[in-house]
Amino acid sequence: MAETVWSTDTGEAVYRSRDPVRNLRLRVHLQRITSSNFLHYQPAAELWKDLIDLATFRPQPTASGHRPEEDEEEEIVIGWQEKLFSQFEVDLYQNEAACQSPLDYQYRQEILKLENSGGKKNRRIFTYTDSDRYTNLEEVLGPMWP
Repeated sequence: MAETVWSTDTGEAVYRSRDPVRNLRLRVHLQRITSSNFLHYQPAAELWKDLIDLATFRPQPTASGHRPEEDEEEEIVIGWQEKLFSQFEVDLYQNEAACQSPLDYQYRQEILKLENSGGKKNRRIFTYTDSDRYTNLEEVLGPMWP
C-alpha cells in the first residue's frame, strides 16, 4: 500500500511504499521547449480565422532520413541503480587505455555489447550509480570562482 503526500507550495512530493527499492521505476521525459511550442491565445471570434494546418510546421526528414523532432524529445524508463551511459562515457570506455578499475572494464564490456546490439537507447539522459566514481570537483577542490 502506498501513501502519497503532496506539498502545494513547492511541488514536492513524498511517496512511501513497502515495496523493495529495486522495484522503483522512473519515467523521465525530456522535451525542448521553445516559443514556437506554445499556442498563443486568440479570442473565440478569431479562433477559426486564417488557420494553417499544424502539419505544415512539422519538420520533414532530411536526405539521410534523420527526423529533427527526434532531437527535441526523449523519454525513458529508468530502474533503481540502472546505468545509462552518457556520450562522454561511451567515448571514454571504448578506449581500453582509459580503463583503470574492474568497474571501468565492466563498463567497457557493456558499451561494446551495446554497440554490437545497435547502440544505446538514450541520447541525453544518463545516470550515475552508487558504484560510479563520480565526484563533484567543487566538493574536492572547493569553489572554482571567488
